[in-house]
Amino acid sequence: MSAAFDDLRETSQALRYARVTLLGRPDPGSLVSVFDASILASAAVSAPEVMTKLVSPPVGKICRPSRRRAGDPVGNIRVWMENGGSPRTTAELLFCHPNTVRYRLHRIERRTGRTLSRPRDIAELCLAFEFSARLM
Repeated sequence: MSAAFDDLRETSQALRYARVTLLGRPDPGSLVSVFDASILASAAVSAPEVMTKLVSPPVGKICRPSRRRAGDPVGNIRVWMENGGSPRTTAELLFCHPNTVRYRLHRIERRTGRTLSRPRDIAELCLAFEFSARLM
């Protein structure tokens, strides 16, 4: 579903919103997706060619395979973000110690050059992960 509109002259814009919404739906098998469901998802998929260029470096640094893979970094940070940045809650959901979560987050900071205590860096990583989850 696109955003609501009242004037037929807005139809082409509503169609564009509907297409963006379809690109950004969390479950590709889902038959229904609502435009207002996720601002972050809509922003992430609105300009895929630009986002691909911007997202590749930070997410690529995290997803790079390593010899010792002590947990999925993308999964770790996603759980952390979805739970208000709480290491304790994240640890409970990932069945590990909160210090393990802190260590993994610190490793993500080192790899990406972003700091998870700066709101702008968190916003960039959230947008990058949202894009990679939906289109990469």
